[in-house]
Amino acid sequence: MSELRKDPIIGRWVIISTERGKRPSDFVSPSSRRKKLSGFCPFCPGHEYTTPNEILAFRGSQKTGPSDWTLRVVPNKFPALQIEGELERAGEHIFGRMNGIGAHEVIVETPSHELSLATMPSKSAEDVLWAFYSRLTDLKKDHRFQYILIYKNEGESAGSTLEHTHSQLIALPIVPKRVQEGGRICWLNS
Repeated sequence: MSELRKDPIIGRWVIISTERGKRPSDFVSPSSRRKKLSGFCPFCPGHEYTTPNEILAFRGSQKTGPSDWTLRVVPNKFPALQIEGELERAGEHIFGRMNGIGAHEVIVETPSHELSLATMPSKSAEDVLWAFYSRLTDLKKDHRFQYILIYKNEGESAGSTLEHTHSQLIALPIVPKRVQEGGRICWLNS
């Protein structure tokens, strides 16, 4: 399980998530990854079995089967935080720590591998915003979560490991220090 640790010098919480190091793409060279991106896609229709079970899905009017969706929300297969468990805050020596409790979800914005948020029909883009709203509304009911961030990595240079358009949502048990101070958050890929 991941955990959150507080840096005693600057007072910023960081997520320590050893599970995320197990992502298959982390062990592939960039040139090999580029080739792999244009191959099998777990977010394309017919590959639903390769992702965790849906949290939310918007479906077409025909409802012909598991691949009839127009938008899906699934737990991240390699989450930074886990939804199960309790926070269990504790201090160890000079460090504050708590279990890595939170939510980490993926919003697959369209079944079409070729579309992006910028090129999809306006109704589909509206559905993406409704999905964000639905997930925010649901997750804010959980008393453990203090902050929810929705973000989008578009393309390999932005850190996306899959080229199929998607966004991610992460719910945290703390409000990041930068947010408390009114600054912006910077996500760094390590």
